[in-house]
Amino acid sequence: MTGRDGGGRDGGGRGGVGRSRGSGGGDPSRRVLKARAAKGGNEGAEGLVPAADLRWTCPPLRPSGKRPTAMFLLGQERPMAALRTGLSIHAPGFNLFVSGLMGSGRTAVVEMLLRDIQPFCRRVPDRVFVHNFQEPNRPLLVTLPPGRGPAFRDELLELGRTLHGALLNALRSRPHRMSRRVVKRASSSRERRIMDALMRQAQKQGCALVTFQAQNGASSADIYPVVDGEPITLDALAALVHDGKLDEAGRARLLAQREQLLERLDEVSDRIREEAVRVEDELRTMDRHLARKIVQVQHREFVRRWPQPEVADWLDQASEFVERHVHEWVGTEVELDDDTKVIELLPQLGEPRTAEFQAQVVKTSFNEACPVVIETNPNFGNLFGTISAPVDGTAPGPMHVHPGAMLRAEGGYLVLRCLDVLREPGVWTQLKRTLQSGRLEIREFDHGIGAQTGALQPAAIPIDLKVVLIGEPGVYEQLAAEDVQFPQVFKIHAEFDSTIPVTKQNLKRYADYLQWLVDGEDLKPMSAEAMAAVAEYGARAAGRRDRLITRYSEIGDLAREASHFAGGAGAGEVGREHVEAAVVTRRQRHDLAQELTERGYASGYMRLSTTGMAVGQVNALTVLDTGTIEFGRPCRITCNSGVATAQRSGLVNIEGLAQLSGPIHDKGVMILEGFLLQEFGDDGPLCMQATICFEQLYNGVEGDSASLAQLLALLSSLGNVPLQQALAITGSVNQKGEVQAVGGVNDKIEGFYRLCKARRLTRKQGVVLPSANVGDLMLDADVVQAVEAGTFTVHAVADVQQAIELFTGLPAGEVLDKVRTTLARFRKLAGLRGHA
Repeated sequence: MTGRDGGGRDGGGRGGVGRSRGSGGGDPSRRVLKARAAKGGNEGAEGLVPAADLRWTCPPLRPSGKRPTAMFLLGQERPMAALRTGLSIHAPGFNLFVSGLMGSGRTAVVEMLLRDIQPFCRRVPDRVFVHNFQEPNRPLLVTLPPGRGPAFRDELLELGRTLHGALLNALRSRPHRMSRRVVKRASSSRERRIMDALMRQAQKQGCALVTFQAQNGASSADIYPVVDGEPITLDALAALVHDGKLDEAGRARLLAQREQLLERLDEVSDRIREEAVRVEDELRTMDRHLARKIVQVQHREFVRRWPQPEVADWLDQASEFVERHVHEWVGTEVELDDDTKVIELLPQLGEPRTAEFQAQVVKTSFNEACPVVIETNPNFGNLFGTISAPVDGTAPGPMHVHPGAMLRAEGGYLVLRCLDVLREPGVWTQLKRTLQSGRLEIREFDHGIGAQTGALQPAAIPIDLKVVLIGEPGVYEQLAAEDVQFPQVFKIHAEFDSTIPVTKQNLKRYADYLQWLVDGEDLKPMSAEAMAAVAEYGARAAGRRDRLITRYSEIGDLAREASHFAGGAGAGEVGREHVEAAVVTRRQRHDLAQELTERGYASGYMRLSTTGMAVGQVNALTVLDTGTIEFGRPCRITCNSGVATAQRSGLVNIEGLAQLSGPIHDKGVMILEGFLLQEFGDDGPLCMQATICFEQLYNGVEGDSASLAQLLALLSSLGNVPLQQALAITGSVNQKGEVQAVGGVNDKIEGFYRLCKARRLTRKQGVVLPSANVGDLMLDADVVQAVEAGTFTVHAVADVQQAIELFTGLPAGEVLDKVRTTLARFRKLAGLRGHA
């Protein structure tokens, strides 16, 4: 919970009012004060605000019977013209930033605006990702006419199945199998002739060609010497020599013959391997030629139906792949050829391997409706798209690419909340990059490291859409100051005012909206007085009685609660009393902090006087903000003053020294010293010190709306003039003594009124506010009634002089002369100390 001495919405100053004063010679401000003093008397009664100016009472409202549109409800031409411009220009950077729409329903309001304006939308083509045969980790993008993506996906898959079946039947056909067997038999015949020639040569040279068959089916050959008509091993040959059955010369001759034959065997083995490779190439060429004929037939038919160049290019890649890997793509089986007893590999019948012919449609448009996509959770995947992980652990492909909100909104509008976008890791940078380049990249994103990851990199998608960012007031200017690219990406700023003036047309907007809400949500009918009460609430929430809020979600919630109260009371329609009860109840739900504060005053824990007179002490009006409600809290400001010393001089802001005040409050205190220089600087050095403090305020203070109260306490202390404690004051003051407007005046006045009422009204109590804030007054009915009865007063002042006279009952010139006398005494004392 934080405190504000300057209430709020306006930061403590909507511009100075009152008489303008020059800064030239002759001290004109002092002449003005003297002139006022010469008139004499107490002019406070002239500043009384009549009860009629304390609250605006709305006349009974009746709806027009027409369904309200968002454009009608907002009623602001300037931002609407900006929206139309942004929606009509289709060029890079003409995205929209909408600010000023407050409340929980602003996203719905923007959606209603887009549909009400009915901007022109281009119907964008369908986007399909297909397998990349050359680089499988980079799926290719195929662009198709609108609405044709699903048909292309289905036909492409059917093409794969048809091609698979046709190839399978062709490879298993009898003519093709006979052709393969002819080639293989011719090759086997050539191999046998080569081996027979080697076998005959070995016999002539006293050796034999011996072949071996391994368990795995592989065969090998060797040359063995022949003794007594039988081939024997080299160990057996050595044993014959050892036994004397063969002389050494015979053994040497056989070994020499064997060595020659082994060289010949190597040559024959090379020729056989070359023959096997040649046959395999010939068979592969036969299969590829067959596959080419079949693929070309299917290719021509598919291109005729899908004449897009990207489709033809992809089919060329697919054809080349299928031809080159026909057996791997179709599958293989082992079949026994009974004629030749040769085992050969041929395609097998099974599930078609058509994964390469699967396509993922990431964008399609079924009709000409303009897409308006609202993404409430714009994380990286939801906004730009994701790549899912395959469940079987294989590498991801086109079927694992999933679109995000940007692709769903292509050709239309994507509505995002700016704060949500800025909070998500990596989203803001990628969003700007996508809008600047006009190309969307779908990638995996690791939230742990805040970077794109993954091996799959689908082709970038050309994208055409407008992004509508919804932000708080001031956010556009802040982003533009921090990021030079931002204004180039969001060139249109549609800035809505959070309030609209009180006019007949705008009151009709309220009535039409309430009637539309009643009809749409089956609420209790609302009387004309009930609608007027809702409009009065809208004026109070706007902070001025001549303005109405445009937070229709808040207005709608009030109408729903009023309908609930009417139902509970058994009423047939919602009346003014039900709306007022709803207002009181919704505030009571959050006013515990206010109750505790007022309880502290009632019990005496918090010290504040509402009767009598006191020197250097004044009641200031502040606002406490709990985050859910704001309420007025009166606060005592005290001031002590004395002659300056070598260690300390000038004004001392105790909150500032304790680091409990904000910069605007500190500025307000500094302005007080400027006012003293304005009034008394010509007389010589001020030679004074003074301490100013908010008593019993421990949670910090910000704003300058208490600067007028601080100035009164300071002048009272310096002039030893008592101030009226039955009055409380709010207002900002400048160096010239002009009183400036502040915020939160309604909460401040009501807070002091409740305190005085709890202690018993004395007919002397009241509040003082800047004249410029009279137009802001929209006080509770009980405060207005008290003013009408004369038990409470509201005064308006335009300058310091009027405030002095109200609080002291003396002419302002007389009070300032007392201050001047005190400062002269301080100068004399300071001079004596310096001399000593």
